[in-house]
Amino acid sequence: MKLSEVEVGKNVSEIVVRVVSIAPPRIVQTRGGRKTQLTEVLVADEVGDTAIMSLWGFGEGSSLSVGMVIKLLDGWAKDWRGKMQLSLGRSGRIEEVEDDGTIPSISELSKQSSSRDPDE
Repeated sequence: MKLSEVEVGKNVSEIVVRVVSIAPPRIVQTRGGRKTQLTEVLVADEVGDTAIMSLWGFGEGSSLSVGMVIKLLDGWAKDWRGKMQLSLGRSGRIEEVEDDGTIPSISELSKQSSSRDPDE
């Protein structure tokens, strides 16, 4: 599955992506009033499309590093402020997978994004 095939409001059974960047974790208050940690991870697929993956909970995402290739299993896609966002949901998980070269490297991804039309 590619990011362009992911539908907002639907389950994401499996997708393989590269970690492009990881924002510093921050403490947020949920709608229910409790505090939790949110870590936002920018990921890219094999064609260079990107999305934010939101990891909720203290320590979530601490094992991730920039450049890592991961498989998101049993995730969820939602709309947040007009953009698609991936999350794990209740039973979702992340697995590190071997980098077989299918997904462009960080340097290749940055070349792709700098060569795109900024008005896209």
